[in-house]
Amino acid sequence: MANTKKTATKEVKAEVKAEAAEVKAAKAEPKAKAAKTTKTATAAKETIKCTIEFGGKNTTIESVVNNIKEAYKAEGNKAAIKTLDVYIQPENNVAYYVINGVEEGKSVAL
Repeated sequence: MANTKKTATKEVKAEVKAEAAEVKAAKAEPKAKAAKTTKTATAAKETIKCTIEFGGKNTTIESVVNNIKEAYKAEGNKAAIKTLDVYIQPENNVAYYVINGVEEGKSVAL
């Protein structure tokens, strides 16, 4: 009977250790997945180039945005640009913009 108790105790201890290992592994798994996701997201930077062609002219979105930023600074604005909304009218050769949600009716030539 003493042998039976020792065997039963060993089995219970083994089960407890196995359950503890499973819990530990379950806690570690989300961290490992998060680390992999972060590395993947960081490594997967996109390069997008968009060209607008109309009436024999062409320009890129990057060029339009740079022109807007230069015009914003030339007006003496020092506030950081947090949001930029651009409305392009190629038929009028103009891009209207709103910076930081302040509608000013500003524009730059394409």
